[in-house]
Amino acid sequence: MTIVNVGVSHRTAPAEVLEKLAVPAAELGGLLVRLQAVPGLDEVAVLSTCNRVEVYAAASGPVGQVTRAVADLVAGRGRVGAGEVLRLARIRVGGAAAEHVFSVACGLDSMAVGEEQIVAQIKAAARVAAAAGTTGPAITGLIDAALRASKRARTQTTISTEGISLARAGLDIAAAHLGGLADRHAVVLGTGSTGSLAARLLREAGVARLSVASRNARRATEVAAALRATPLLASDVPAVLADADVLVTAVGAAVPVLAAGPAQAARAQAGGRPLFVLDLGMPPDVDAAVGQLDGVTLVDLTALGRQLADLAVPGQVPQVRAIVAAETAAYMERRGQAAAAPVIAAMHAQITQLADAELTRLHHRLPDLSDAQRTETAATVHRILRKVLHRPTVRAKEFSTGPDGLIYLDALKQLFDLSTDEART
Repeated sequence: MTIVNVGVSHRTAPAEVLEKLAVPAAELGGLLVRLQAVPGLDEVAVLSTCNRVEVYAAASGPVGQVTRAVADLVAGRGRVGAGEVLRLARIRVGGAAAEHVFSVACGLDSMAVGEEQIVAQIKAAARVAAAAGTTGPAITGLIDAALRASKRARTQTTISTEGISLARAGLDIAAAHLGGLADRHAVVLGTGSTGSLAARLLREAGVARLSVASRNARRATEVAAALRATPLLASDVPAVLADADVLVTAVGAAVPVLAAGPAQAARAQAGGRPLFVLDLGMPPDVDAAVGQLDGVTLVDLTALGRQLADLAVPGQVPQVRAIVAAETAAYMERRGQAAAAPVIAAMHAQITQLADAELTRLHHRLPDLSDAQRTETAATVHRILRKVLHRPTVRAKEFSTGPDGLIYLDALKQLFDLSTDEART
């Protein structure tokens, strides 16, 4: 199978297109099942975050047909033209796809270069795909290798400590706008990895009161307990905005979870108290009209991206790129060797079977041979075959790890008329 990546990100598409293409968690399982039903697409995982929608697939069918079908499904769900998705997407195959996944896992392709949150997001994408039954050894192996590359990069370099997360960058803006976060009342809506991180950063910043809200009461209680915060239901958030200074949202629902009407009603009771709203959702969690209310400052991912574009790139990026290159090469070599193994085994088995059949006929024609002579004849024949097969075996292993490895292996299968039952992973 061939690894294929179809990805649209903040680097290739405007925010309004990403908003449409972003896949809410509740819809991800259904999309995965529809993607796996594409002819020639055997395994698939989808990574949908605040600044990217990526499909990672293992395909046994023609890559062009598979990528067009993937684009059609992603576009159809987001009500975007398939042609526009293909125009904005980056399509990567084989080693290029693996290198990109590894770069993403290391934070090199993030809006906030070096951020660690992407690791949790990739793990979550893998869990959802596994639960949907759409992954197997190929995509699981790819994601595992990407996470190993990320761990090595974050252990051997300072990319994580030099980088800055979206949540931290947004809260830095909030602190500058409000004159600090200490003694403020902050509300976080969303208890996933992004919301939990924002809540932790707010607690570390010394906010006086911290409320954590979720559509799941148990989850809100769990996160709040760990941070000495007050748990809330998502439906209670508008009511507490009257005396809140900071609202961080990280839900990414299909429709905004904070509309202008409820927000305006709450602000009428605020007595002119300023409110800073940081919307980390994709699609946006907050109706854009909320930002037009008196005393409200709304910063979304688009505005945050402009802020981050002015930051210096972490100095460890070249070292991390070298790690990504080395890990990609090692991964592709393992894939090549795994693909070569069944072909080489089939070649050896076929020739050994032919040799054994000829030896049987020979021994029938020469019934007077002693057991020792029969044993020596068989040993000689097999020794010659091992020598004859040695060079093709070595070359097959070497060629299989190169960019045209699958072509060489297919040629070998055609030359020897080999049949292998194992799918290449």
